[in-house]
Amino acid sequence: MISERLRTKAVLPLFYIHAAVICLLSLLAVMRSHAQETQEKIDIDNVSRTFILHLPQGYNDQQRYPLVILLHGQNQDADDMGRLTHFSQFAEKNGIIAVYPNAARGQWNIGVHPEQPSSGMGRRGSGRHGGWGGGGGGYPGGGGYPGGGGYPGGQRGGQNPDETKNHTEPADDVAFLNQMLDQLMLKYSIDSHRIYATGLGDGGFMAMRAGCNMADRVAAIAPVSASLPKAMICLPSRPVPALFIDGTDDPVVPYNGGTYKPGRFPVLSAEESAKSWAKFDRCEEKPVQDKLSPMVNNKDDKNKDKGAKETKTFTFSGCHDNAQVVLYAVKDGGNTWPGGEQYTTEKEVGKVSYAISANESIWNFLNTKKIATETLSDQKTGTEQK
Repeated sequence: MISERLRTKAVLPLFYIHAAVICLLSLLAVMRSHAQETQEKIDIDNVSRTFILHLPQGYNDQQRYPLVILLHGQNQDADDMGRLTHFSQFAEKNGIIAVYPNAARGQWNIGVHPEQPSSGMGRRGSGRHGGWGGGGGGYPGGGGYPGGGGYPGGQRGGQNPDETKNHTEPADDVAFLNQMLDQLMLKYSIDSHRIYATGLGDGGFMAMRAGCNMADRVAAIAPVSASLPKAMICLPSRPVPALFIDGTDDPVVPYNGGTYKPGRFPVLSAEESAKSWAKFDRCEEKPVQDKLSPMVNNKDDKNKDKGAKETKTFTFSGCHDNAQVVLYAVKDGGNTWPGGEQYTTEKEVGKVSYAISANESIWNFLNTKKIATETLSDQKTGTEQK
């Protein structure tokens, strides 16, 4: 009897261990079937650059996924972009891989000089290359874009200490995005014909630069709260479809043109920006104008879109290679992500509009745009297409 009891006591722990292992394996299987989010890094000129990758629920390397690059605003970071746009949740429902890169020192190098030096008030002609200083604030509670402020030393989350040490030259962000795509193409199952770029404010300018300089890899762009800098040199290697989403009451990037205050350089109006991009794509000269009715009230907050106005649309068609250029003029919108979060005060960046959802509008536009097989540059991926 004693030996039998000892055997029973020995078997019971083994039973519980076995059950625990089964539960753990089941949990890991469930976790693998859900979304996966990781921070990854690459080295550019001996400087570590980081980005956050969000794989959709049920990711399967036997199928190829579209990829959307989301570029944050000035003195924000990848985490901020995810929080204020809610794009990762949207990507879950639509089978999209989302990637959020971090800018060096909190700002993107879009290849345009400021109109004046940081240390004085004298004016200087705009150049073709380089970045800018100034700006400030960010998400959340950082004081917004206008009037400086921001974080000590101009740094922000998502950076490594050596990003600023001994590196006074503007970062080569086109090289960064290209190397990031190289790494992603090697590690994940991405449809190289369906890579897209969008961004808010500063990130919207960088999305335009990606369209100008990476047209062999970026199928289409969707800048939000950004218009075309007058000094930006743009010679895309193919017609690049573009959706512009701009608020009519944007205090940072004026809808009717003027100066982008944080970067201190002149920009075209939103409508001229769309018209200029339509010329790049050799579209018909005059757009078709229309209006979008405001979305139905948000169930979680019925006052969110109270009083939302119609959104004017300008659509340029007849473009080469079936490209298309569209402008959404969001009535009363600010330097914000429609349908997203009010990341700092209305006084500094204007209002978030709930008349449209930027996520839905952007994806409805991008989803149908692809790079034709004969124009795709496979060499840059560093690997053969799957």
